[in-house]
Amino acid sequence: MATAIMKQKEVPEMDDVAEIISKISEDSPYKRRPTQKRTWMTVPEMGKLLGLKKTDRYWLVHKNVFESKEIAGKIRINIASFEKWYANQIKYHKVTGEEPGKELKSWSYSVKEVADLLGVDEYLVYDLLKKNQMEAVIVDYWKRIPKESFQNWYKSQSRYRTREDREKDALLEDATITMPEMAQLLGTTRSSVYTILDNPKYSHFFEFIVIAEKKRITKESFQKFLEGQDRYKLDPSNDYEELAQEQNIALANYRLKKLSQTGIRGSNGNIKYLTFDEASYLAKVSRSMINKWADTGKFTVIKVGSRVRIRRAEFEDWMEQREEKKKLNIKKRWDHLSFVNAKHWMSLLQSMLHFMEKKTGRFLHMKEMSLLSITIFFQLLVIRNFQRSIPDSSKDIIRVF
Repeated sequence: MATAIMKQKEVPEMDDVAEIISKISEDSPYKRRPTQKRTWMTVPEMGKLLGLKKTDRYWLVHKNVFESKEIAGKIRINIASFEKWYANQIKYHKVTGEEPGKELKSWSYSVKEVADLLGVDEYLVYDLLKKNQMEAVIVDYWKRIPKESFQNWYKSQSRYRTREDREKDALLEDATITMPEMAQLLGTTRSSVYTILDNPKYSHFFEFIVIAEKKRITKESFQKFLEGQDRYKLDPSNDYEELAQEQNIALANYRLKKLSQTGIRGSNGNIKYLTFDEASYLAKVSRSMINKWADTGKFTVIKVGSRVRIRRAEFEDWMEQREEKKKLNIKKRWDHLSFVNAKHWMSLLQSMLHFMEKKTGRFLHMKEMSLLSITIFFQLLVIRNFQRSIPDSSKDIIRVF
């Protein structure tokens, strides 16, 4: 009979067991409650978080940069207020590595960030702030520029450009030319270019674009100007490829200037050969001296028809050797003078100082002593080394004393 009763009772399934346990747990006064989020922390906890010592911790608390109050006889710091302060400052850093100033950086730039944006030095940004062209706020004793203020200033000018805008401007610059470039293309002066641009006869050809506060001419409109009139043409020196290959800029400018005067390329030398005028320009001597050197066989001279040329490599090598010999001779003369006349120099200087003190009745000033030393040195240099008398100019110096 007991077996029959057991069969009549139903055995509960696993799902029913879980539901029964859950219902018991909800009604139980001993159930585990969820952990509440902390709203306050102690000063030592804040100090450890920022890596501060005791004095610095309480100094920061007394600055009132975040909310704090006394609870149960101890100072507590509001965590939400602390996090708000941390997101709006850049001086203090958490030891956890969390970046400070996230909120501050979202609405403002540092001076260095603005300088990097514009590709300029920081002193220029400070100069703009000094002129009140941008607004600034002080955060932890540092100036910061609100992004809205920066954008308003940036739109009001075109001189300073960000890196992105400079890349865009580079595309426009490729399609335009400046006034000096136009002058070079036409082989004329800048003043003549401005005269052309102001002339009603030609002004309608040109289209202008302002980039970084500089007016530029579109290449397309410049081409229309060349095709629409007969007076102005491209300067032939622009096709002078050898000028672009010339590494000596001074010589290239000299040849360009001469070409603009004569209009004949044959009057200039080239990469391998120099004219006599170019050789005198490089050596900084007269043409007659170049002729004299050539006659004495210092370097090779080549005649092609009526033109006379000098081998450039040979001439430059000879000039280098000449300069080296000149420096060596000067050094030898100086060493000889220093070695032989050192004692005589000092004795002569002392006697002259003694004589001048007696004559003037006072000690000499430093300038007077320097001038006297130079005079004695010049006298020794001329008389001892060159066996010449003192020039009149030197005698005049001596008379000063």
